[in-house]
Amino acid sequence: MLFTGISKTFSTEQEQQYAAIGAFWDELATIYGREQLQGLGYHWTAKSIEYVIGLKQGEIPGANCTVTLPDQHWQYATGRTEQLGMLYARIYQKGALLYEIETFDDSGNCCIAYYR
Repeated sequence: MLFTGISKTFSTEQEQQYAAIGAFWDELATIYGREQLQGLGYHWTAKSIEYVIGLKQGEIPGANCTVTLPDQHWQYATGRTEQLGMLYARIYQKGALLYEIETFDDSGNCCIAYYR
């Protein structure tokens, strides 16, 4: 599976990525609509994460990154966006991730597909 979108690097120090990635989502959601987007987190280091936002269908204009992802063996978690930190805490209890794909809706729900 290929994931194509607009890529940025975010700091993970003191969990700064949540607000910064949220602002990135808000910026693109005003153009494309939140429910049309999906976000890919990958390549974590001690201080950063690579994050790509793309369209669920088609290619987003200005795409600057394509990531090859596994086709199978993804796991899923759903919850409320305001509880994203707690949702990730539960996911990480079983170990680090290689990839995560996030989707959000305008009602405050989220779905995380993740791959270890």
